[in-house]
This record gives sequence, structure tokens and C-alpha cells, in this order.
Amino acid sequence: MNDQPVPITDVRRARELFPATAELAYFNTAAVSLASSVLAAAYHQFVDEWTESGLDFVRGEAAADTARAAVAALIGADPSDVALIASVSAAAGLVSASLEPARSGQNVVIGEREYSSNHFPWRLLANKGYEVRQVPFRNGGLEPGDIERHVDGKTRLVAFSAVQSSTGHRSDIPAISAIARAVGAIVFVDGSQLVGAMPVASELGLVDVLATSDHKFLLNAGRGIGYCYLSPGIQERLTPINAGWKAGAVPFESYYGPSMELSPTASRFDSSISWLAAIGDEAALSVFERFGTDAIYERNRELSDLLRAALAGAGWTPVDLPEANRSTIVAVPLGEADPAQQLRELREQGIVCAARDGNLRLSIHLYNHEDDIERLTAALAPR
Repeated sequence: MNDQPVPITDVRRARELFPATAELAYFNTAAVSLASSVLAAAYHQFVDEWTESGLDFVRGEAAADTARAAVAALIGADPSDVALIASVSAAAGLVSASLEPARSGQNVVIGEREYSSNHFPWRLLANKGYEVRQVPFRNGGLEPGDIERHVDGKTRLVAFSAVQSSTGHRSDIPAISAIARAVGAIVFVDGSQLVGAMPVASELGLVDVLATSDHKFLLNAGRGIGYCYLSPGIQERLTPINAGWKAGAVPFESYYGPSMELSPTASRFDSSISWLAAIGDEAALSVFERFGTDAIYERNRELSDLLRAALAGAGWTPVDLPEANRSTIVAVPLGEADPAQQLRELREQGIVCAARDGNLRLSIHLYNHEDDIERLTAALAPR
């Protein structure tokens, strides 16, 4: 007789792997994800082994390579084109540092209200003589036509978020990429609010750099590793400015000089990692394989649509976005309401969300359920 429990594989039961959902209606993955029992078990085991016999950093390095391959599969990339980075801003800093001082009229084009990790590094290019052109947001994000008016033959880079964190506006990657590539500009995309939440593989070939973090929709709130897709073409144009032993062709044989043989793959851009975070990422990302990415993306879309409709029906009309620009983030303008008070009142009822840039921000992921939405709309109902 087999007494082993049947593995949970139905995405509608995914919340059973996330203990916090027993008490919370959690709509804050756009800030930081919940922890799964799979993640917790991996951390406990690794820390226990570390305590008893010392930290096995070789195991941590192996976990990072497994996680790299898992993220590559999520975005439709070859693992050899994915670097392990510290953060999205570190990826932007890598690209920024590799740009030569500007010649007359050269410029970069960014969003006026972009998240700072994809804003500040480009603003600093003014110190190299670049004109930093900021595109105003419209309809909650960047519209291709508005970007096109700022791009010319001397534009070196166009940077934007795949999904805007304050409004949930999903950018039109094909249209923006076509504008940038028509003038030979680098296409840099912050994928933090997209990767793991919605499909991106079909658009990856239109991007030069796609950077994401692990603590949001990739399900490791402990954070510590970022992932950066670098197209083969852009890899040849960038200098691995933070190269250390991990950037070597054989890392464990690259501790000392005088010779230097860097990896022929994107791993030459690797940063030294948090081994603990790597253990966590390996475990957290296994959830995607368990349920299947297509099932997760479809469930996220289904619940996001339901959330949007339920909010409108309750008198909390979300930011109006065309269907093509919608994501798993649903934002509701707060108007004159005090954001801190609104969040506090919801939290007292076991509902966790965020306020960003004047909006109540609600984000959906696989552990959400219809009853979370019912609980939220009941809490928001006039009294």
C-alpha cells in the first residue's frame, strides 16, 4: 500500500503550498511574494546542514545553475544567455557603463515615471554627455507613438518596464522594439513584474536585455539573485565590468591570476551570488514545473480579469487599460483617500496590498483564489 500523498498538480490548488493563504488574502506579489512550503523546507534543510557540518557552497552554486536554467525556460532563452546578477539596477548599470561617452546629439530614451531601478542608472548617463529624454506616461504607461517622437538616429538606448509597477500597464514590446531597432538602439526591458506572471517567450527575440529579480513573481521573497537575459549580439558589445572568479570559463579554477579566461557564455557577466538565495530560488522555481507555466499564466489572467470586473462592480473602478495592456497588476486610483489608512484598514481584515503613485495596487499570482476577491470587494464596500 502506498501511503505517499498525491502531489498537488492542479493550479487551482496551488494555494495549499502557501501557508499564509489560510489567513490572508494576499494581493502584494508585485512587491514581494509569499513563501511556499517547498521553499521553507529547502531553507530549513540547508540551514540545518550548514549548522551541523558547515556551509556547502558547491551545493549553492549548483542550485544557482538549476535556477538559471529554470528562469531561462520561463522566458524562452538558452541558459547560456542568462547571467546571474544582483538586481535590475545592476543590469542597467552594466549596460550604462559599457556605453562610450556621448558624441554630439546622442541620447537615451526612458519613461518619465519608470521605477527607479530602470530610471536612475540612465539619468546618470547625462554625466557622459547623453541627452536623457523622458517620455511622459499616458494610459498608465509608455505608448509606442510617444516613444517614437523621442527617438531619432542618435538614440543609443530605449529602456522601459514590461509591466509598469504602479499601474499594471503592459508595454507593447514588439512596437517599442521596432522603433528602437530601426535606429540601432539597445532595447532594455525591466521584466520584474512580468517574468513568472505572464508569458514573454514569444517576445524575447525583440529584446537585447531583459532583467528580473527573484523576490516577486519568481516566488522567493528572501531575494538575493537577479536574472538577466543578454542577447548574443549584445553580449559581444558589453564589457563584464564586475568580472571575478564566477565569470571564469571554469569558475572553480579561476580564483587567481595571472591568466584570465572568461566564460564564453553570458555567465561572464555573473556576479557572486548568495548561496542561500540560490537554494531558495531552486526550490521556489520548482513550483512552475509542478503546475506548468501555461496553466499558471491562464489562471493569473482569469483571476486578474475577475478582479478588475469585481472592483468596478463595487465602485472601485481600476485604471482603464486596453486589454492588450493589462497584466496581473490591477491599480485603482485612490483619489483623496489616505493610502496609509486604506492599507491599514484592509490589513486589519487580513487583506494585504500596496499603494503606489496614488493607486491602490493589487497583484494576482497563482496562490490567489476567487474568495480572495470576494473578501476584498466586501472590505471595500461602502459602510
